[in-house]
Amino acid sequence: MARVLVVDDEPDLRELVRISLQLAGHEVSVCADGGEGLDAVRRDRPDVVVLDVMMPVMDGWDVLSRLKSDPDASVASIPVLMLTARADELDAIRGGIEGAVHYLTKPFSIEDLRSAVLGVLVAGPEPALRRAAQEDALVRLARLERGTSGPAGRPPGPRMTRLEPASGVPQGPSGHSRDAGAWPSWLASASMTARDREILEAVMSCATLGDARATLQLSRSYLYSRLRHLAHGLGFSGGPALVRALHAANALAERPPRPGPSH
Repeated sequence: MARVLVVDDEPDLRELVRISLQLAGHEVSVCADGGEGLDAVRRDRPDVVVLDVMMPVMDGWDVLSRLKSDPDASVASIPVLMLTARADELDAIRGGIEGAVHYLTKPFSIEDLRSAVLGVLVAGPEPALRRAAQEDALVRLARLERGTSGPAGRPPGPRMTRLEPASGVPQGPSGHSRDAGAWPSWLASASMTARDREILEAVMSCATLGDARATLQLSRSYLYSRLRHLAHGLGFSGGPALVRALHAANALAERPPRPGPSH
């Protein structure tokens, strides 16, 4: 019925998924790690990708981010179904926000797997499915964090995938405090694309990630995935630490945060 690529580092599970989907009539290929999976997607253009999260070297989040930010629309629009042991609701929400159209947790039934793959294939174009999954994830996150209060003058709202900055000292690699005053020159010497520098400058100078996203005119999922990727490359423990450091650098430079664009 369709060409399915399974990316999972567990050999027994890979084989189970392969056989189960082949018996349902699909043509199935398998990969054992994220890098191999990315190469297979770009080479073979499967109809759907079944992707594990916890894999060595390149995990499923990184694979998902790279697929959905790929400049080739025929790659970015391949639907991704996450199949993972990570059953926490925040992980499922993150999957939806970052571009997966379905999130299935282990252990799973063979019938659930087959139904999920078939549902992804017949439900419509991937961009529409992705938007629907993102909207559902945002609703679930808002419900999960309902009752939390935001800064004065702003209505309560969710902190998206824990990327909104919290108070505290910016953290560098291995959790050690970094001298915020060294950040502008240190950041200037880092190797990155012009677009990534633009993203970091917007996050540094805007009051919130929402304002930065509106200024850059980027999707929420893409901005967060780039911040996560940049944090890794710059030696930070994650996106929140990078955002705190950028805001600390902005405050040290005595630049008042600029508001988001008027609508």
